Amino acid sequence: MIISPFTINFILIMMKATLILYGVLIFYILGSFGKIPRYAMNLVWSFSMGGCLFLSIGLFLNNYQLIKGGLFMITILALLLMHTILTKHHLFKERKDEKINPKQ
Repeated sequence: MIISPFTINFILIMMKATLILYGVLIFYILGSFGKIPRYAMNLVWSFSMGGCLFLSIGLFLNNYQLIKGGLFMITILALLLMHTILTKHHLFKERKDEKINPKQ
């Protein structure tokens, strides 16, 4: 399959636009709420699926920029999931401590 340079440039521009929109969305949500709400995780997952798409296209076309961008989006998803897990763990720990030592 022959891919024109115009198509590759278009895909790179779409990846950069997706990364910018993803970054703005994440900074806005984390800045507003301090955590990722349940309803916003659907948006996070959909943008991260774009990362998988860009990674697979980059591997297929042997394009290093697409591979790097796709891996970056997937890494951001992993960091957000780790943040969510740590936040939930901290909340459960606080609830457990309140049950053991209630405030008087």
